[in-house]
Amino acid sequence: MRRLTAQSLLALVVAGALLAAQNPALGLALAKGSFRVDNSQVWGQATLLEGTTIETARVASELRLNSGARLVLAADSRARVEKDRLILERGVGELREAATYGIEARRLRVLPAAAGAVARVGFDQQKRVLVAALNGPVRVSTDSGLVVANVAPGKELSFDPQAPGAAPAMKLTGKLERKNGHFLLTDETTNVTYELVGAGLESEVGNRIEIDGVLDPAGKPFSPATQVVKVVKHRRLGAAAAAGAGAGAAGWAALSTAAKVAIVGGIVVGATVGILAATDVIFKEEKKPVSP
Repeated sequence: MRRLTAQSLLALVVAGALLAAQNPALGLALAKGSFRVDNSQVWGQATLLEGTTIETARVASELRLNSGARLVLAADSRARVEKDRLILERGVGELREAATYGIEARRLRVLPAAAGAVARVGFDQQKRVLVAALNGPVRVSTDSGLVVANVAPGKELSFDPQAPGAAPAMKLTGKLERKNGHFLLTDETTNVTYELVGAGLESEVGNRIEIDGVLDPAGKPFSPATQVVKVVKHRRLGAAAAAGAGAGAAGWAALSTAAKVAIVGGIVVGATVGILAATDVIFKEEKKPVSP
């Protein structure tokens, strides 16, 4: 076997440095046991690169990213690590310390909406995305930037993206208010404020209504609304089910645990009770088998 010359060794070092520069490490995955990284079993810890797939089995794994973000992947979960987000494919992920780093599931992005907020993301048996705000508010949006929900602290919502045309683009419920000539409604389920345009709204100011409509992407919403909705039809409902659900409510409105559903951009959003909160993400220990 020929020995490597000094020139060959230098070439290998340079090639390795260039490869590392092209795909630098994003952080570390840590666990008190085994997990799989890109289909290879590892024990204890592993370096995370962009595009790395991590899969847990019996124990949870903590992801410590160089950006400062801290996440937990629960046992029996699978996700892919990217520069700006963790793409959850199976199981449960928890976002503990992150300013701009998020978790994505079924093309929905979950980010903390305040410092110190903790978000937990998972799936139910029907493959709906579940999002729980454990400590502080959490925002859910589409990959195109449409805000779908503001999840209040201590609350949990489910999200089910529908096929195009399978459901009305928008279905919202809340108290209609008027500010400076603009009609505003904060949806009771998603806690997102919209500006409504359409016929017959004048007579519904102050009433709790349900509307079907479509988004107006060219519309410029009046603050604090985030989108303009063209109302196709509306109907008056009974008294509000949740206090503080109006557009002028201060802080994060408390959402009712009643079975309410909203549709935002074809995504069905509903309230759930404690499914993710009961998920175990504690760092248990798995003993490494002793080789014979």
